[in-house]
Parts: sequence; C-alpha cells; structure tokens
Amino acid sequence: MSEKDDNELVYEVIKGSISSFEVLIDRYQKTIFNMALKMVGDVETAKDITQDVFVKTFEKMGSFDFNHRFFSWIYRIALNQTLNYLKTKPPIGRLKGTETTIIDDNSAPDYERNRKILHAGLQSLPADYRVLLLLKYFCGLSYEEIAETTKIPMKKVRSRLYIAREQLSKIMIGKGFFEND
Repeated sequence: MSEKDDNELVYEVIKGSISSFEVLIDRYQKTIFNMALKMVGDVETAKDITQDVFVKTFEKMGSFDFNHRFFSWIYRIALNQTLNYLKTKPPIGRLKGTETTIIDDNSAPDYERNRKILHAGLQSLPADYRVLLLLKYFCGLSYEEIAETTKIPMKKVRSRLYIAREQLSKIMIGKGFFEND
C-alpha cells in the first residue's frame, strides 16, 4: 500500500476524513513546531502557535488551491501565525540583559555557547529577515519554495537573504561569535 500524497489527504479531509487530517498533522507538526520555536524562542509559545496553525488549517481546508503545494500553504499559515504573535509580544532573545548573560557564560561548552549566541543573533534581526534565514537554513527550503511560501518574488528572496546574512554576520561578530577562530 503506497503512502498518500498531501493532495489526496486534503481532498479526503474536505470530504470529512479526520484520520486523513491526523496524517497531515503527523507529517508536518514537527516542522511547524521547529519553525515557530526558532522564531519565538519559547517552547510553550511554539506549542500554542503550532496548535493554532492546525486549527486554522482545518478551518480553511476548503479554500486550499490544489494548484499549489500543501506544504507551502500550511507553512504560510504557520508563518503568519508566528509573525502575528511576534507583533504583539517581544521575542525572548531581545530581553534586556540576555545578551550579556549568553556571551559571558564561559562555563557552557563552546557548542552550547555558540548556539545561544546564534539564537540571540537571529532574535535581534527584524522578523522579515529572520523568517527567510530560518526557511533557508533551518528548514532547508529552496529559493523557489521560499518565494512560494512567503509570496515574495524570487529575486527579492535572494536579495533579502543576502542582506539578512550580512546583518546576522555583523551581529554575530559584535557578540563575539567568531572570537575563537
């Protein structure tokens, strides 16, 4: 028995199959959660956003356009939910005093220290740039997939990613990320 593709599952959900929706949840829950976690920096908030994404996805399933990929569609919903949250709440990484605590923590192994500095650096970026970096480097999306997901022309995706990398590099240098090299 072959595994059903997303479009088959969406069609079945529209026709009333809850078990098909559960398959979609199993397929995308971890990816959506990880994206939200990297954006907001808090596990409980990421769980709430993930749950909201699947509720909204279920509610809007009838409006899905089968000419597009389901992954891009649900990822766009997740991105919007996360950005809406970020507009109302300050990201964890921007709290005063956090940067000095992270940088001065020499008791942590280098990997953990660098991971914390990178996280704080990402949190320092404007949300628009942070999203693009996460989609490209943490989620592994191609430029085409990022363009489809964000509804930004591919040329702009490329140029904004370049700017985002440059800004992140400056932030990371300022935080001492490269001082061990």
